[in-house]
Parts: sequence; structure tokens; C-alpha cells
Amino acid sequence: MNDGVITTSEQAARSLRVVRLVSFCAAVGVAALVLFGIAALRYAPLWPPHDGPYVAVVSEMAPAPQAPRAPPPEQPRQPPRTDELQTESGPSIAPAVAPSEPVVITNPVWIERPRNPERFYPRQAFMRGVGGEVVLQCDVDTDGRMVCVVVSETPEGQGFGDAALRIAAGHVMRPATQNGAPARGRYRMVVPFSPAG
Repeated sequence: MNDGVITTSEQAARSLRVVRLVSFCAAVGVAALVLFGIAALRYAPLWPPHDGPYVAVVSEMAPAPQAPRAPPPEQPRQPPRTDELQTESGPSIAPAVAPSEPVVITNPVWIERPRNPERFYPRQAFMRGVGGEVVLQCDVDTDGRMVCVVVSETPEGQGFGDAALRIAAGHVMRPATQNGAPARGRYRMVVPFSPAG
């Protein structure tokens, strides 16, 4: 007879039930706190309401880093001719050289072009299925970079001109040459926009 004395197996079973009950209650409590926290984040603002107008912050993409360019080969120096030597000491005056007219470029060789130019398509025009064309007049520097202005934009007021200028800014061409040296150039760029691609 036991006379109220708990044996070891009964004690172990009772302890196991207590541990399971406490573990279950703790798990339910943690789950309730997590669900309450998620609901609080979903339905309660984390910051006070804003009374002023909302301002959109837009940043432009930085241009891709460029690989260092090799310096142009040096031209061999030629000794001065004897008839050009100065006979007097004193400051020399260089003859005034008028800047040459830019070379007209008709078939450019592109060194760099923007990736995914369709990202520049004006959003509202694309959503309405409107296409267009922009003609740019670009001055090309001796490093091949272009500075452009809009000559014509069809249709006007749809944002195609600004988009074409952003596209042109991503282009770099091999510069024009004059007498074997890089020279300033002029290029007429036509930028078509078609919503069909």
C-alpha cells in the first residue's frame, strides 16, 4: 500500500505535465505578443502625422566609373628652324591663331552608350502610347563627350527633349581628328522614341 506516498514514476509524470503546461503557456504568450506587435505596426503609425506637404526626393544616378585612359602618344619634337630663331632677347609674342571651326561628324564611333535607354522614356507619354522624335545639335569635345541642345522636339511638351538630353549625356564618341590630333566636333543626333520598342 502506498498510504499517500508518491512513487518516483508518479512524481516524474506529474513534473512532466507541469513542464509541458508551463511551456505551452509561455509559447502562447510569446505568440500573442508577436501578433500584437505586428498588428500594432500595421495599424498604428510609427511617427506623428505630417501636417505640411509631402516632398518627393529624387536623386540622379552617378555616371559609371570610367577606366583610366592611356595618354595620347607624344608627337616627336622637331628642332626649330634657323629662320624662326629670335635674334633679340625679350618676350616672344606668339602669333594669334583663330580657333578652327568644329569638324562635322557624320558617322560617329561610339566608345560608350547608356545602358537601357528605354528607362529615359517619359512616363506619361509611354503610358498613353505616344511616340516622338528629338533632334539635338551637339558640340563634341576633344575627349569625345557631348554638350547638346534641342533643335526640334516632336511632339512638344511631352518631355522627349529632356529625355533625349539625358540619353545624349550618356554617350561618348571617338573624337574627330584634324591633322592627326583630336579636335572639337559637331554632331547632329536624332533620338527616336517609340512606345513599341
